[in-house]
Amino acid sequence: MSGEEQLRQFITRSKQDPVISQELADCAVEKWGDAHLPLDIDLNKVIQLADRYGYRFDRSDVIRSQCQHLQEFALFEMNNAFVARRYLARIQCTVEPPSTRWAAIDYYRS
Repeated sequence: MSGEEQLRQFITRSKQDPVISQELADCAVEKWGDAHLPLDIDLNKVIQLADRYGYRFDRSDVIRSQCQHLQEFALFEMNNAFVARRYLARIQCTVEPPSTRWAAIDYYRS
């Protein structure tokens, strides 16, 4: 079994096992994703505890999982931005009177 698979199994067990959750109380187990760990936890502590319970993964497995999650999140957010921009343009077209030309919406202005 690969380190990534063992990481996923450990995450699942940690969220369900009150003993492990208690041992990782400072790592916000309830916020862990299905396949990744947050960026701001003590990875050495998590890896050592997982090893005690028979799970074998290392920092590279965790970092790979974090990077994959962040990439998926970034793509999701970019897709949302494109959809939002398209709908803003459609709204602008429906409220703009035919005889008036307004300046295009500046999506990058704060």
